[in-house]
Amino acid sequence: MVIFMTKRPTHRSFSFLAVWFAVIAIFLGSFLLPFEVVDYFKPGIFPLLFLFGPLLYFYVSSLTLENFKVTYRQLFHLLPFLAISIHRSTINVVPIVSPAENPQYVYNKVYYFILILTLLFYWVWSLDLILKHRKLIPLHFSNYTRNNSLSWLILVLTLFMVLFMVDFLLYFIKIVWDIDFRGISLLPLNLTAFVFIMIFFGINQSVIDLPTTVKEKDNDAEKKPTRSAIQADEVNALNEIIVSYLKNKKPYLNPEYSLQMMAVDLAISKHKLSRVINTGQNKNFYKLVNEYRIQEVKKKLVDPAFNHFSVLGIAYECGFNSKTAFNRIFKEETGLTPSEYKGTI
Repeated sequence: MVIFMTKRPTHRSFSFLAVWFAVIAIFLGSFLLPFEVVDYFKPGIFPLLFLFGPLLYFYVSSLTLENFKVTYRQLFHLLPFLAISIHRSTINVVPIVSPAENPQYVYNKVYYFILILTLLFYWVWSLDLILKHRKLIPLHFSNYTRNNSLSWLILVLTLFMVLFMVDFLLYFIKIVWDIDFRGISLLPLNLTAFVFIMIFFGINQSVIDLPTTVKEKDNDAEKKPTRSAIQADEVNALNEIIVSYLKNKKPYLNPEYSLQMMAVDLAISKHKLSRVINTGQNKNFYKLVNEYRIQEVKKKLVDPAFNHFSVLGIAYECGFNSKTAFNRIFKEETGLTPSEYKGTI
């Protein structure tokens, strides 16, 4: 938790991840305590599980939505946690796994049912945010990377959710039908593994600088008049500046090249630059930059100075970061595979 709170540069996602780890630490620490602790704190530790879903949503939102922050409206995500905590404070709490004849036992069935539903809901919602975010990448980045596509997060969350749901479904079956498939809980192991994996990937996750999917939709009405406000002669002038800049400076040789970098170099706002590229070039940023990379690859293929390079090595020299992406884009631009094209030289 301290690692993320002190990481520089700071980002809101680190705070959500640190809080999430703190909740997991408290929950895992509770396994060392006797159940009688509820005599002093009636809700117990179980309601903390209802924070996992909201914290997942907050973390994913902070990565995929620009300037995301928790508002009063979003505090409604905490209602299940508060409701279960208050309810457990008003009844005689029994262990989650307790004899079926216990009159309070029925509440545990309800708790588990609600928990499974909320976890599935937040997982689907978070996954939807990531997939919508990925659709915006070609507008702002020249390459798909682990960081900007959040591919690592999809894999980690899917694995974690599968293991998490299996463990709770087995518990649910034991509670409802008194059928025990295993003698130990997988939950502590799953949570511990999840923390270590998230620390490894989360600490290397850089801030993703692109507008939110939601914001893009909300601003559609604002963008329409803005588009018409840019006159054709201004579009042509800026388009010439962009073309000259790409030809002379060759910034696309940097595999991390982004629309934000171009905006800084040309001293043009990112939104205006994106509109000019879409209008003047009739293509998105991703396609524009990779067309220049393909042209650079073709030049180097006939340059004797690069005879000792493989085709893929030249592609990497020209800013590509993936063999698959390079082969696909090269075929789209030339109608030939890189090997077929080299054979025609």
